[in-house]
Amino acid sequence: MPKRTILPPLSAKARADLLARYEAAPDPETRTRFQMVLLAAEQGRTTYQIAPLVHRSHDVVMEVLQRYRDHGLSAVARKKAPGPQRRVTDDWEEELLHVIDDDPRLHGVDSANWTTQLLADYLAQTTGIATHQETVRRALHRHDYVCKRSTWTVEHKAAEREDWVGKGSGARSS
Repeated sequence: MPKRTILPPLSAKARADLLARYEAAPDPETRTRFQMVLLAAEQGRTTYQIAPLVHRSHDVVMEVLQRYRDHGLSAVARKKAPGPQRRVTDDWEEELLHVIDDDPRLHGVDSANWTTQLLADYLAQTTGIATHQETVRRALHRHDYVCKRSTWTVEHKAAEREDWVGKGSGARSS
């Protein structure tokens, strides 16, 4: 017979705390994990019985119950992984914000407009931190800048259209 993860019986206070956290869970996965504890502690269900009910593997259910048993309710909620370490520095970001509103030619870049790739190249040369253009785009987005394509219009065509519309809309005289 498989080894059972036995949970101690819930006191009234522990049950109330568990139900409160279940109701206030910030995301569905955390709520499901609290449900696993409820099913095991209140109904005495095994990890093999709980797994199909919550659509998780036996191993995940066992891990959640063991965390609860060893560390309490604070260990049940799913923790977000910290992710990779930030590569850009505050100086890099300050330089980006400093040059973004300037004409690129003022900084030795032979272009009329900044692109994320031009900014990435310029910042790599200036700060010594090489990044991908997507990193530049995300940094700009955090500061409410939007990267978008230019729209080109042929000015003389637009002027001809206005003249044509203006001439055709008048009343005819006979």
